[in-house]
Amino acid sequence: MWFKLKIWLKNPSENLWLTPALGAIFATFFSLFATFSRYFIPSNAVPNISIETLSSLLDIIASSMLAVTTFSLSIMVAAFASASSSGTPRAYKLMMSDDNTRLAITSFISAFIYAVIAKIALGLQYYGTSGRFILFVSTILVLIYLIYTLIRWVHTLSKLGTLTTTIDKIEQAASEALIEYRTQPNYGATGQKPSKTPTFEVYSAKTGYLTHFDIIGLEELASAQDLHFHLNVSPGKFLDPQTPIILVYAQNHLTKEEQDSLQLQITNKFIIEANRSFLQDPRFGLLVMSEVGQKAMSSAINDVGSGISAINALTRILIDSQPHAEVNKLDYPHMSMHQFDIKELIFGSFAPMARDCVNNIELNVRMLKSLAMIQQNVPEPELKVAAEEMAINIVKHCLTQFEFEPDREILIETFNAQFPHSSIEQANSIHLNDID
Repeated sequence: MWFKLKIWLKNPSENLWLTPALGAIFATFFSLFATFSRYFIPSNAVPNISIETLSSLLDIIASSMLAVTTFSLSIMVAAFASASSSGTPRAYKLMMSDDNTRLAITSFISAFIYAVIAKIALGLQYYGTSGRFILFVSTILVLIYLIYTLIRWVHTLSKLGTLTTTIDKIEQAASEALIEYRTQPNYGATGQKPSKTPTFEVYSAKTGYLTHFDIIGLEELASAQDLHFHLNVSPGKFLDPQTPIILVYAQNHLTKEEQDSLQLQITNKFIIEANRSFLQDPRFGLLVMSEVGQKAMSSAINDVGSGISAINALTRILIDSQPHAEVNKLDYPHMSMHQFDIKELIFGSFAPMARDCVNNIELNVRMLKSLAMIQQNVPEPELKVAAEEMAINIVKHCLTQFEFEPDREILIETFNAQFPHSSIEQANSIHLNDID
């Protein structure tokens, strides 16, 4: 339950209302708290603020914040639509998680509720002399905070929903997931898969993408009952009820009732959803970035500059997302895990773009140069090989399409300059791997 609650709290599309709701509770408490000042501030020690003065200030906040909140929500919805149309629909969750946007909306709603509650309490003569003074000071502080928030909100609006911001947010999410993967590719599952036949298999409870799994809970369950769990799938895998997600190895005989009980406990440790998530899936962020490039390269849009921006972002993600130097690595000896083919990080992201820009010499040259940078800088030998294989496939594919001889020469010259130790003629057997 706690694991699913934590994942839910991290999902902005599910809890966009949560921050404003907490802000509303705080605003209600903050507007009524002034009355307690009579216990520690004498009435004759503070100036007597008139009810009319406070009422005017609260009217300003209430009327303006209602309009600003409505305007901000419409801008936010428009930004989500813009990010989906200019970039990719998979980016809308990242736009929802923008801290400045959420804080601005929360601040405006909270200020409106604060003004309404305080005005009602003021009309009911809830505050004494000291209470009105504290309310006056609090209202001035709220106004100062709102001015600061509005200025920052205007700065945020200048970038919200733009393709550059969308690419930046996708890059950040993809980099974070890849850093975590490179730091600990097995998520802490340090055990070895037993060579014997599994005692029984646990199948997916429904059809969808595996987005998260509670490896801590699985380790505790396996350790308590002297079991070994082999996670047969990795996050991002599309499952159906015939897909075994866990292979269970038991030291002792398990009855049918014990197996059924274990299966129920194990399936509760997995979250299967209709859409993939960035958190535990390093491939998804690269795939989403590739979608941005594919859209830019389509004949309907034909935006070479945005395509190059997406290629550059993919290059930065794969090169700069280095593992944490000092981290306490997790150790779950009762768990082992299936590893996806790391070459998919290259093929899954560059192959679709290579297909869509096959007739564009500028984009293909950019991809060849980026793949060469990746080959020279990534730490994994498999990725180095995949980068060269992808470059060879790009050239071979383009040579079947390019009819203009100078373009063919430019492509071959670029490849030879970037991959001097490779030969297209000697690599005729190389082909794209099947992508999971």
